[in-house]
Amino acid sequence: MTSAEASRAREQAVGERSAEQLANWAAHPDAEVRAAVASNPAAAPRTLENLAHDEDWRVRAAAAANPATDGFWLGELIRDDDVRVREVAAANPGLTSKDLARAAEDDEARVRAAAAANSAASQTALDTASQDIDWRVRACAGANPVAPMVLLRTLATDEDWRVRASVAANAAAPSEVLAALVLDGDAGVREAAQRP
Repeated sequence: MTSAEASRAREQAVGERSAEQLANWAAHPDAEVRAAVASNPAAAPRTLENLAHDEDWRVRAAAAANPATDGFWLGELIRDDDVRVREVAAANPGLTSKDLARAAEDDEARVRAAAAANSAASQTALDTASQDIDWRVRACAGANPVAPMVLLRTLATDEDWRVRASVAANAAAPSEVLAALVLDGDAGVREAAQRP
């Protein structure tokens, strides 16, 4: 198959609306075509289940990002051997609270950061993320629009300027926190706090 043929197949897999047609594309030899099917919300649950077990990490990651992927399969993908798949799965708001908690304890900081940024993160998960050793995880918790005000107040005093800047950029940050961050010792934090 030429690259032009594979490109046309990917475009059709993204644009197809019939679950039956998508199921046919799911068996395509080109991994990028299968990934396009895995990312399509019109794909049938059985098709997404099959693609969640694909040999290519890009296909599994596309299934992990799809809002139509069943919570059970997202739970399987959060245990994937490939960190890139786990990272994408941790960001999916369809993840169960149990699997989101698992992602928040992952060995890889980038997976924990994706879990901290997830709009479905619980207050407990965000509290845990706010104490993470890696600044990226704390910054994602500070940028999460569902973070409680108490947590944002705490993270606004974090030792790392990037964490404070993430709080300053959070539209949910309370006005008194923004007023304090406008006076921060770091110019990047002050600039973030002054944005409309």
